[in-house]
This record gives sequence, C-alpha cells and structure tokens, in this order.
Amino acid sequence: MYIPEEKVSEILNTSDIVDVISESVILKKSGRNFFGLCPFHSEKTPSFSVNASKQIFHCFGCSAGGNVLSYVMKYHGITFPEAAKMMARKYNVTIETKEIDPVKRRQIHLKEDLFRLNKTIMEVYFDGLKKQDIGKTPMQYLKKRGITDDTIEQFRLGFSPNNWDTIVKVLKDRKISKNIAIQSGLILERKQNNGYYDRFRNRIMFPIFDVNMQVAGFGGRVMDDSMPKYMNSPDTPVYNKSRILYGLHAAKQYCRQEGCVYIVEGYFDFLSLYQNGIKNTVASLGTALTSDHVRILKGYAKRMVLVFDSDTAGINAAKRSIKIFMNEGVDTRILVLPQGHDPDSYVLKQGQKAFNELALNAKTMMQFLLHISIDTHGLSVEGRIRVLEDMKKQLILIQDSALRSLYVKELAETLNIDEKAVLEKVREQYLSHPGKKSFLHDGENKDAKLESDRREEQMISLMLNYPEIINEIKNKEVLEYFYSEKLKRLAQKILSLDPKKEAFITNAMAGMENAEDQELIASFAMNDFFSEQDIHQTALSIIHRIIRVRKKQENTLTTKIISAEKGSDSDLMDLLKKKQAEIQQLHDHL
Repeated sequence: MYIPEEKVSEILNTSDIVDVISESVILKKSGRNFFGLCPFHSEKTPSFSVNASKQIFHCFGCSAGGNVLSYVMKYHGITFPEAAKMMARKYNVTIETKEIDPVKRRQIHLKEDLFRLNKTIMEVYFDGLKKQDIGKTPMQYLKKRGITDDTIEQFRLGFSPNNWDTIVKVLKDRKISKNIAIQSGLILERKQNNGYYDRFRNRIMFPIFDVNMQVAGFGGRVMDDSMPKYMNSPDTPVYNKSRILYGLHAAKQYCRQEGCVYIVEGYFDFLSLYQNGIKNTVASLGTALTSDHVRILKGYAKRMVLVFDSDTAGINAAKRSIKIFMNEGVDTRILVLPQGHDPDSYVLKQGQKAFNELALNAKTMMQFLLHISIDTHGLSVEGRIRVLEDMKKQLILIQDSALRSLYVKELAETLNIDEKAVLEKVREQYLSHPGKKSFLHDGENKDAKLESDRREEQMISLMLNYPEIINEIKNKEVLEYFYSEKLKRLAQKILSLDPKKEAFITNAMAGMENAEDQELIASFAMNDFFSEQDIHQTALSIIHRIIRVRKKQENTLTTKIISAEKGSDSDLMDLLKKKQAEIQQLHDHL
C-alpha cells in the first residue's frame, strides 16, 4: 500500500506522541519533556524522553529515537504502512490510495505479493513438520539437535517433503501468477522447458524474517550428508542476502539491552544460543559478512563478537571478516571455541554460563591475528620476522592513531623487537599501500576534528529547532566546511526543506531514509541548548568556528609540506599537496 506524503504529514500532525507512547510506557513530566523507562533496552533509571511540542522521542541510553510512526514500528515490530494505518485508524485519518508511477506501483505490488506468498509457504512447511506421516523424521532430527517445541513454534521451522512438486501444486491451487512464482525463488524451470519443480526438497526449512517481521526468504538444511548441506533462497525483490541476518528480528531488542551482539555462521548455532538464553545473537546466511551487515548491526549494538569454530574453515572465515569490521570502526572481538566445538554443540553441552565466561576472554582483532600468526610461524628469529610481516599489513588498516600506537607497542613487546623498528616496518608498508592515508601524521588534527564534529552537531541542532536561520546557513555555505560526511548529508537534507512549513522537525524526520538517520535527528532536536541565547548570533559564531577549524587544518598542511620539502620526503609531500588541493577546492565555493 502506497501512502501519499500528505497523508503521512496529516497523521504526524494529528497524532499525539505522548498519548501513543503512554499506552506502553509510564511517563512522568519533568520540565519540558516526559520521561520513562525505555521499552527498547533494560534500565532502572529513566532515560527515555518524549517531547510533546516537537512530537519526537529519544532514549539517551540506547539512542533509539524518532517520531510517533518510528515508535509504533519499533515497538510493535511492524512495517511503515502498517504503522501509518494503525495511527490513521486511531486518529480517524482517512487514507486514500494515490495514483503513482506504473513502474513503481508494479514494484510495490510485487513486493507485497512476494511477502504474502512467502508467509503462505512458511505455513505450508510448518504444517508439513507437524504431520505425522512426513514430519516424523525431521521432527526427530530437530529433537536430536536439541531444538525445543517453543523454538520451533517461535521461528516457524518447517519441512519440505521429498517431492518435486509440493510447492508447485500449492502455487497452482492458489492461482499464483507465473511471474510471482518464478521471482519468489521457490520453484525452478525444468531444462526441457516443460514445467517447474520445487527448489527445496527433503530439507528442514528455516523462514528468514527481515527486521519488520516479514518472511523475506528461506533456508533449507538436509538431514544427512547430502550436498549442498545448506541451501538458501536466491536474491529476490524482497530478499538480499548481503543485508539480511538470520534472527535479527527476534534478537534486536536483546542486542540493544546488552550493547553487544554475537555473530555466528549457521541456523542451528543461532537457535541453540537463543534458546539457551543468549538471545543477543544473529547468524550470517551462508555467505561472507558484508559492510551492510555491519552497518545494520551498528544500529543495535556497539560491540560485536564473531563466534567461530576452531577448525581451519572457522579461522579463515574470521580472518576474512576482520577487514570489514576494521573499515567500519566497530569494537569487534573474536571468540574461537575450544577444539571440536561449534557454537551449537558448545552451548548444548556446556550451557549459557560457560559460554558467557568464554566470551569474556574473546580476543581483539589484533590479538587474534597475532595469535594465529605466531601459531603459524613460531617465535624463532625467522618466525618473528614473518609475524611482523603479517601484522604490519593489518596495523595500517587501523584508523585510530592512539589505538594503532598501542598495538605497535604490544607487538614489539610480544616479539621482543625494538618498538622503533616495528614502527618503521609499519611506515614502509603504509607508504607502499595504494589506499594510503595521512594517518602516520594525524595526531595533530585529531582534537580539531573532534571539535569540528561537536560544532557540526550543534549546527544541525540549531537548524532543526530554529529553521529561521536556514537561509543564513545557505548563504554562508558552511556545509562545505563540514568534516563529517554523515552530518553533511543530514544537513543537506534539512536545508532542502521549506523552513516556513509547520512541524519542521517532524517533516525533517519523515524525509530521512533510514532509522539510524531518524534517531540522529531526534537526538539533535532534543539537545536544544540555545533557547536563552540570541539564535542568529549563536549561529554565526558556530559557523565561524567550523570554518576557522577547517582553515587551520589547511594552514597546518602547508607547514607540513614545507617540512617535507626540507626533508626530501617526496611521497609525503605529494600526499599532503593533494590533500591541500582538495581542501582549497572546497574553499573556492565561497
């Protein structure tokens, strides 16, 4: 269902966020805001704030935030159209369908049809598992794996019979169109072009839910040694394996509560941990983790723990994933289980307490890589040199200069090599690296960048709470001086709105593309520290500070270039000049 933009605005303007949230959270007024215990994470002291005048909520504990529709979606685990329809019914807003582009309409209808079909087939598989004649063997298999009836029910596990046309017949009986049937990925066309056959046969079936609780696809596992052991739905208009994680729909609230998420590789690994009380867990879907996976998880947990088997395949999988987590700047730990165990077998035999104790000693990414390298090369003189060769390639990927310095020191002590010699090796690797950045000299501008981020956040807060200054910000083109690309992107979206329009914050939030951006908008809007000040003067002051910090960085680069020329460091000089040219190009806009 496509909901016209004006109807969304009407719902937001008509509804009362305090009224809606009070139905599920006990709120008490304190100053301009209402406070209560956050429904999205465990807490004893209220940090969940609701602002009636701005019609937004924000939790200072877990960073959840947004407007009334964001809250309804998050609390009830429903989609945006469902939340909009729920609020429309509550406040007697009539939603009328709107004529939209035919291509877009077909795309919307296709997705809705696929979600409905997947839900239907999920129940077919689920019923198949319950049938005594065909479901007895798979049910015995699940019981042997330690899967309980409650888990089967909650995650709607099922069974695909050992027939070629079970689903084909279901689709025919329900008169599902050929186009939808093919795009669902549930059936395949025979090579002779004389019909279709089921993709999944004689497998335990795992419905794959997206974060909105809709069935996006399926995974199937054999019960013997047949190959392939696991099979997943292909990518479809509603299923993208690089963006969906198994179990996140059920685990997200626990990830927020714990501030941590365990990432495992298989369905049974996830189910065993979840039903044994380790609910802040997700599983990858038989593919390598992607940057999209990590970014999605960043919205639910600050720390991520990769849980792998101790065999060669598990070690290699961990090593392949590390660069992605480094690039995303996430606090990531590696938990390698004792020999002969995977997460499923370990938690079933040892229990939740033993797993949690083991997790406390999970290694940092650098500690893990160092441990693997030492196991491979040993600590002879030649072995230590090879370990250093391995580790320097990883050290240049660390963006935080202080953290990199600590790891250099730890590596030097472990290998009993002079720290200066280690640092020199790292410098050599950096200078030969095609994607090199000026991190070897970034200590000087770290504080300036942090200060700039604070000013940029204050700038966005001013824009949201006092839209009358927006034209002034446009004239000054201060966004060209922002360091943070994320904040710059948010600010550009805010600048594109009409500052004279009512409910400016609500409209700004509605224009954000994802929940993370909405939460940031709620956070910045809630942090209004300027009410007692001259807003125009305050805005000018912050604008000048942002520009001054950027120009100071340019001057620092000029000084470095002169120093590099004197030292005949041509590589560094070229790099710095390139950086200076980029900054100058930004300034040329003024």
